[in-house]
Amino acid sequence: MKIRDLFNAAAQDYDRQRPTLVPCFDDLYGIALDLVPFAQDAPIRVLDLGAGTGLLAGMIAAAYPNAQLTLIDVAPAMLAQAQQRFERLARPATFITADYVSVPIVGQFDLIVSALALHHTPAAQLPGVFANIYAALAAGGRFINIDQALGSTAANEARLEQTWQAQVRAKGATEAMLAAAIERMTLDRTATLLDQLRWLNEVGFVDVECWYRHYRFCVFSGDVVNQIDSC
Repeated sequence: MKIRDLFNAAAQDYDRQRPTLVPCFDDLYGIALDLVPFAQDAPIRVLDLGAGTGLLAGMIAAAYPNAQLTLIDVAPAMLAQAQQRFERLARPATFITADYVSVPIVGQFDLIVSALALHHTPAAQLPGVFANIYAALAAGGRFINIDQALGSTAANEARLEQTWQAQVRAKGATEAMLAAAIERMTLDRTATLLDQLRWLNEVGFVDVECWYRHYRFCVFSGDVVNQIDSC
């Protein structure tokens, strides 16, 4: 089954299950919001890659009332949920159904974010996605990524998987919910955190940093040099 089909099928229950299936949900999203480097009244252009139901984009919209938001996702059913979210917020936004791995990013943005999406990208193609993100950011822009990271060894990865399953069961995940999540994870193509940070540096990002990690979940960012400040 393709990623699009799996996430189309999961769209209705996605938001409700996030805090259970992502044990550090509040930390991940809260830290990502803290990393946005702009004044709250700034008219920033924001792109959410793999936006899903618009969870992160909706938080940014609520915190940044003048932000112009574009959401891209491969699954139309997920974007339909995002559209409903933005209708409730009474906020205009642009919704694009596309595969960001194979389709270039059109436009220039001040902020590009992604939440638990890029780990579906094959490792050989992820540096190219990072390069496309870098090219689509204006000077002074920032990329913020909430994602998963592969264990550096097979033993470490097994420990990460065991810990995740124990934590989500402790938070009340049913066996059916867990089985559906594991099925979606068969299409994961997660890379190690060290590789991802290195690729960001290699394509040109500066001040690359991992700000938070909880077992397999992490938040990291990279900046595009502000040409005025660098002169």
